Amino acid sequence: MKLSFKYCLGLCALLVMTACSHHEDEPIKPAEERTVLFLTNRGEIYNQHHELVCQLPKCDYASQIISDKNDYFVSGTNQNERVGYWKNGKWNTLHVDFIDDVDHWIDGIGKWEYYIYLLDYPNVLKNSGIFPLERADEFIPAYMAALAVSEGNCFVVGQLRNNVTGSGYLPAMYHEHKGRFTPEYLPVPDGTLDGYCSGIYAYNGTHTLVGGSVDGWPAIWVDKQLQILPLTELVYEDYVNQNVPLGVVVSLTECEGEVYAVGSEPLGDHPFVATMWHNGVIEHLIHDAESDASEALKVMTYGSDFYVVTLEYNLGDDGEYVTTTVLWKNGEFVKAYYNLATISFTIV
Repeated sequence: MKLSFKYCLGLCALLVMTACSHHEDEPIKPAEERTVLFLTNRGEIYNQHHELVCQLPKCDYASQIISDKNDYFVSGTNQNERVGYWKNGKWNTLHVDFIDDVDHWIDGIGKWEYYIYLLDYPNVLKNSGIFPLERADEFIPAYMAALAVSEGNCFVVGQLRNNVTGSGYLPAMYHEHKGRFTPEYLPVPDGTLDGYCSGIYAYNGTHTLVGGSVDGWPAIWVDKQLQILPLTELVYEDYVNQNVPLGVVVSLTECEGEVYAVGSEPLGDHPFVATMWHNGVIEHLIHDAESDASEALKVMTYGSDFYVVTLEYNLGDDGEYVTTTVLWKNGEFVKAYYNLATISFTIV
């Protein structure tokens, strides 16, 4: 697979579903009893020992993995074109009565109590219910990380066509209200030409953290309030006049008032490097300093610990890039998994 900045930013779109305390009604497991599950887009699930836990049956494409207590749930596309999800490796079909014969490409999953939410663009499915996204023909959802659910509140993020200029797209978010998904633009500075959301974390019912980019700058929205994140001075000087994105946030979480946002920014000779903004302070998560590029995929918390998965890319002799998945805990390197192209992870 050829490496491109646009592809890798799209690949890292994040959905983080685990609160700081993980599950309020479940004791926090000691670190040695936790299992980290890595998901590939082919539907392979590996644990932190790089052992294959499961190959999802009839999986044409997998997009997201989340956990609830000791169970894990995966969204994606079934080879038989059925609509549903995998729970603990077993396929579950949703019996949804679609009016139109449309293609189904499930790009996000959320859970609350016995409700399963799936982003089946241009609709959100809630068990067997269908909820259309208004202005869907003008909306582009965040790639594989557009949906989040907290205490029955469902949110979808992405970019919506600018209805003032009629061209370009701006960051936007949907929030379900009385069965309707109506979009609203997230605030951006005056004169903004382009922006998008690429990840969302919802917690405590209606609180949200959203990550993305505004005119090429990494940005987050804390309960819809915009914060443009800093870049290193070197990044600004080297890239600001080259008409390339300066950075993006793809995944976020919050724990005890601390905000962790991860993504990437260009740095020196690297087109992009894995970056974490901890309360806005930059940290680079680089395991192999010789890698051609790297980027953060997702951040999540478990108890008082936070975990990050990054991807590092190295050009092989055949001209193809080899992907290494790297696991970090509390900002410290844990393990690298050579030739493993992860698209999402969770902890059970």
